[in-house]
Amino acid sequence: MHRPRRADLLVYAGYLLAALFLAAAVGALFLQSERRTAIAVVAALIGLLIIVVALVRRATTELVLTDRRVIAKRGFIRRDTVEMNLGKVESLHVNQGLLGRMLNYGDVTVVGTGSSLEPLRGISGPLELRRKLGEIAAPAAGPGGSQP
Repeated sequence: MHRPRRADLLVYAGYLLAALFLAAAVGALFLQSERRTAIAVVAALIGLLIIVVALVRRATTELVLTDRRVIAKRGFIRRDTVEMNLGKVESLHVNQGLLGRMLNYGDVTVVGTGSSLEPLRGISGPLELRRKLGEIAAPAAGPGGSQP
C-alpha cells in the first residue's frame, strides 16, 4: 500500500501567509490610530484562520494505492470518496510546473475507463506514485499483459 501525501510546500506557503498576517497584527499595535487593537485582532484572526484551513486541508486529503484499487478521499464536513479498481485504471496523469519539479510535488489525475478522478493538487512525490501504480498494475495484468 502506498500513501502519497499533500506536498508540505503548500502547507508551508499557508504558514508563511499566516505569519505575514500575524506580523501585521503585531505591527498594527504600534500604529498611532484608535483602531489599532481592532486591526491587530482582525489580522491575527485571518492569520490563524489560514493556518487552520491549511492543516485541515492537508489532514483530510488522502490518496491510497493498494494492490486492488486506487482510493481518493477529500473533505472534512462534506466527504468525497472515489474508488477505482486497478483493472479500470487507464493512465495516471502527472502535472508538474518548474517549482513542482524542483521540490517534488505535482497534481495527479487518475483516468479510468469511462471516468476520471478530479485532479489531486499538490501531491508529494507524484512520479513515485506513477511508478508504484505501474509496479502494482503489471502483476495484476497477468502474463499476457491484459486482464482476463
